[in-house]
Amino acid sequence: MRAWTGLVMLGLLAACKPADKHPADETAVPSAPPVPEAKADGPAAATTAVALDAEGLRFIDKTSGKASLLAFGVPREQAEKALANVAGKADDRSDNNECGAGPMAFTRFDAMTLNFQDGKFVGWFLGNEKGAKDYSTASGIGIGTTRAKAKQSVTITDIEDSTLGEEFSIGTGDTVVGGMFAEPGDAAKVDALFAGVNCFFR
Repeated sequence: MRAWTGLVMLGLLAACKPADKHPADETAVPSAPPVPEAKADGPAAATTAVALDAEGLRFIDKTSGKASLLAFGVPREQAEKALANVAGKADDRSDNNECGAGPMAFTRFDAMTLNFQDGKFVGWFLGNEKGAKDYSTASGIGIGTTRAKAKQSVTITDIEDSTLGEEFSIGTGDTVVGGMFAEPGDAAKVDALFAGVNCFFR
């Protein structure tokens, strides 16, 4: 599985052209190419939003507000089809037999990865990549939300001595959404969110 910190590799593009008569401005700062937008081209993309949930993913009708839960435990095919209906075709499928939780399989849709064990949907992971802005919790917390803003709507519990970095959780008991801030402090932004079973090495 790719690194969950969601790092984006940006390349510099060079163009071949005749030398200018005047020396180049050495103070100019090269601009990186923009990160491409997520596909979000599924047949229901215009009418359905996907909310992050501790029990799975919630699909919300943008007109009526009616929500339906894609719960952990449903078959892989059902979970993939449901998200593809909004996010578009999956980018890839992969496996990892060395996860701390046991062998796992994954299906990635841009920033969102669905996690599977024994053919069942068991977790999700949202990284800081293209398409991340299309997802948030019911309280509006998503990638890029600052700690200060998140604390206005939910209780943030910091995970002390986490090997994952600035890890935190929202919720209690079995209904927990986890996450990681990019750095310490109230100005720090959410860099990843997850729920259910994930392939972490602690």
